[in-house]
Amino acid sequence: MRVLIAGAGPAGTAVAESLREMGFEGEIFMFTAEPFPPYSPPVLAEYLKTRGESKTIFWKGEDFAERVGAVFIYGKISALDMGNRRVFSEDGKEYEYDKLVIATGARMWIPVKCECPEEGSKEKFYNFKSLTAVNKLMNELKKGAEKAVVIGAGFIGMEIALSLREMGLRVTVVEMMNRILPRMVNETIARPLEEEVRKRGIELRLNSKAVLLRGRETAEELVLENGEVIKGELFIAATGVKPNVDFLKDSGLTIGKGIKVNEYLEAGPDVYAGGDVAEVKDIVTGNVYPHAIYPEAVAQGKVIAANLMGHRIPYPGGLNMNSLHHFGLPLISEGAMEGEEEPDEEIFLEKGGNIKRLLLKDAKILRFELVGEKKGAGLLHWITERRLPFQPYREAFIRGRLNTAFNMPFVSS
Repeated sequence: MRVLIAGAGPAGTAVAESLREMGFEGEIFMFTAEPFPPYSPPVLAEYLKTRGESKTIFWKGEDFAERVGAVFIYGKISALDMGNRRVFSEDGKEYEYDKLVIATGARMWIPVKCECPEEGSKEKFYNFKSLTAVNKLMNELKKGAEKAVVIGAGFIGMEIALSLREMGLRVTVVEMMNRILPRMVNETIARPLEEEVRKRGIELRLNSKAVLLRGRETAEELVLENGEVIKGELFIAATGVKPNVDFLKDSGLTIGKGIKVNEYLEAGPDVYAGGDVAEVKDIVTGNVYPHAIYPEAVAQGKVIAANLMGHRIPYPGGLNMNSLHHFGLPLISEGAMEGEEEPDEEIFLEKGGNIKRLLLKDAKILRFELVGEKKGAGLLHWITERRLPFQPYREAFIRGRLNTAFNMPFVSS
């Protein structure tokens, strides 16, 4: 049997590696759009700060293809012929498959017009979405760039901004919402984090919408909706992502925001999808959309591999989770995105600079946020993921002794 995997990111590599661990002896073909061994997206910031010296980026080893016995095909798939079980590469070649896994990831979405020498081109924006993009950004840094403008103050935007500031650049962050990390935290938690960001020398431009990037010879300035102009040398987009599904337009698969899949991550006959391209149910809210999160991509890859081996294992659903350590204080958030669902109750605790915020709905955790003190995060994750009633843990949480709740009969029974 030949398994063809479109994509060599976290989901695709998890499929290939898991298949071999389960004893699969057939052929594995992997398409990859980048000329690198599989790499870890969460390590891109470290890779940038070491100017490419850190090899931890290749978390599966640079010999991954040889070790798992996979044939790597460098290039993109341009079309899928599901009826004849074949795909077409951009260079016109055909590849047949018995089973197909689509794990093509997502690309940066940039809702800003460009008026630079390359009219309408988004190439004048840099981003942090891939190793190729980070290498491109790093090359500009080596040329001596000193001023960076980051559009978007979400998780990726703040990681980029703080990393570049650590490297000595002057950094301005432009965010259309009224706070940083708008989908991760509320205003109360965002404010002290913003103070820390400003202390580090980063300029924050909140409530500011970027509409135009322009320049005469290269990108030189960003124009805001109010007409204000911000000059810079590097303009980095962190404005969100879109699943890479354009090549599936006439494939017969059902495409929404991403690829529609069933509970077994099947998208069509002998076709599976996982990672940033797959629309999966959210464990907490029940809403269906792509969960562009590294742990979820790996988990989905393992489920796909098991089902390729003939098992019928359902994927339980995705869970939003993020963690940032660049502020000097750890920040962990998990659950429904900020504003996605209305809670029944909020528990807010603050002591010595540490903040704990818990949102409940129907007596279960809708979302939790921890700033500073990480104690209890593991148990909160366990409770959230399993949709357990929070009442047995309420007192321990409020008293700051949540870890001791593991000894409760409710857990051990």
